[in-house]
Amino acid sequence: MRIWLAMICSIVCSPLLSAQSLPAVQFYMNSAYMCGGIGSDQSEAFKSARNLYPLSLNFGQKQGDRVAFVADVQVVMRDAQDQTVLNINSDGPFCLLDIDYGTYQVYVTYEGQTLHQSIHIKQQGHQLSFVWPEAQSNPSH
Repeated sequence: MRIWLAMICSIVCSPLLSAQSLPAVQFYMNSAYMCGGIGSDQSEAFKSARNLYPLSLNFGQKQGDRVAFVADVQVVMRDAQDQTVLNINSDGPFCLLDIDYGTYQVYVTYEGQTLHQSIHIKQQGHQLSFVWPEAQSNPSH
């Protein structure tokens, strides 16, 4: 229910957003989510809508002095009872998650390297950012 209210509010409340700016809602068990953010229009739509959701995730990788967006990230969330409530692949650098309030362990894997954070969600607008270290290049022999 929250996801539909958030989508309606995001369209009505912000003239910058349109229904085409955000991808379709998907479901994993009882959790609704949207992932994406490729391209500047969709990226801005995700940033504008993230305070309307209990949790948003952001993914990046260090590249010198900056952080570049990354996609194709596996996201696994476990609740306080260690039950998997989400196990998805993000096809963009942002995920908006309409999940129940509570305490979660969030594991994200990109190019074989897993990062982990804990979060207690008690309202809308929580954000977690995951930044992988700079990729090591293999020297030629």
